[in-house]
Amino acid sequence: MSDSNVGRSPQQRLIALGGLAAIVGVAVLLLWAGGILGNQGGGEGIEDVLVLDTQPAEGGGELQVGTQKGQLAPDFEISDFDGSRHTLSDFRGQVVYVNFWATWCGPCLIEMPDIAALQEEFGDDLAIITVNRRETLDAAQAYFENLPLLDGGTGVSFTVDGMDPDDTLFDLYSALAMPSSFFVDPDGVISIVGHGLISLDQMRTAINGALDGA
Repeated sequence: MSDSNVGRSPQQRLIALGGLAAIVGVAVLLLWAGGILGNQGGGEGIEDVLVLDTQPAEGGGELQVGTQKGQLAPDFEISDFDGSRHTLSDFRGQVVYVNFWATWCGPCLIEMPDIAALQEEFGDDLAIITVNRRETLDAAQAYFENLPLLDGGTGVSFTVDGMDPDDTLFDLYSALAMPSSFFVDPDGVISIVGHGLISLDQMRTAINGALDGA
């Protein structure tokens, strides 16, 4: 029977084992960063996302509940940084931008200052629900407090600074990439879905389309 270790010195075997351990360590780190391994999210006062029965807007007809364009966005209840709870349906009558993000996601960090600019631009016509995936409350808060903005300032708070400690909402919305963006019109219907990095102009076009009922 052949043995790949036959003829190797103890030093060579140690080096081989060290290389294998490094590969496993990198794999575990990538799984953790992707929110696949473990449950590191949340913090004091943060509860898991609660999935709610989704009700159509008055006169909105019978639409299928789902996460694709033209479907009624699934309703949910989520914890803000301060532990307060908010539902998606709280914001009927406004366009809602639901954005999934994490501090380890490079494209998410490119988008975030643009999203902050939109909040200023659209005012009360727009509600922004940012959804942090599986990270600690301390990490999410620290990032938002130090976020460099397009106007040269730092620090931001959105309509809802949401926490998704165990990926309940990420899984519910079948988000395929990070970041993922869902634009919901004032009647609660999804108008645009974006998986991956989108530009400020694309965000603005999506919001204007939702406002116009496009």
